[in-house]
Amino acid sequence: MSPKLMPRRTTFNRPTSGFTLLELLVVLLIVGILVSLLTLSVGLVGADSAQRREAERIEALVQLAGEETMLHGIEMGLRVYRRAYEFSTYRDATEEWTPLAGDELFRRRDIPQGLELDLELEDRKVILEFEADDNKNYRPQVFIMSSGNVTPFKLRFREAFSSDSYQVLIGADGSGEIIRDELQN
Repeated sequence: MSPKLMPRRTTFNRPTSGFTLLELLVVLLIVGILVSLLTLSVGLVGADSAQRREAERIEALVQLAGEETMLHGIEMGLRVYRRAYEFSTYRDATEEWTPLAGDELFRRRDIPQGLELDLELEDRKVILEFEADDNKNYRPQVFIMSSGNVTPFKLRFREAFSSDSYQVLIGADGSGEIIRDELQN
């Protein structure tokens, strides 16, 4: 065969198969961005559902405490801290409020990491302690009486440094409502 009739081999005539390195890197970048966005959105939804779950729990516990006080003729209280809350009972014999530490239902409950509580009584914000002090003057902020009356209050479950929250509204008759709100500062 003469050199003029032989086909020339060049890289341009070679059939292409597969992807180039640049194409693979672009696809990996896009997948990475999508995974990051999905992770962030799931994290935000998770915090929101934790707020909602905690708001529903305390609303149910306050209503149950109201029923317990009427059934047993006792007085109960709710003390709220920055990151926890606990129920207590009034002891007539000692004339003191005692936290219900051994009670599985009304025990102290710490809220999930990243959430904080805000308490309002009579439209006034209560300055909450971070932990209980060993003070003999222990008193709850909210009273749940055997007559069925409850100190009306608003309790917000919110993420630290965020204005999005779930607000639990408890009326004087013990009725409750949960509202998704945004704080107005």
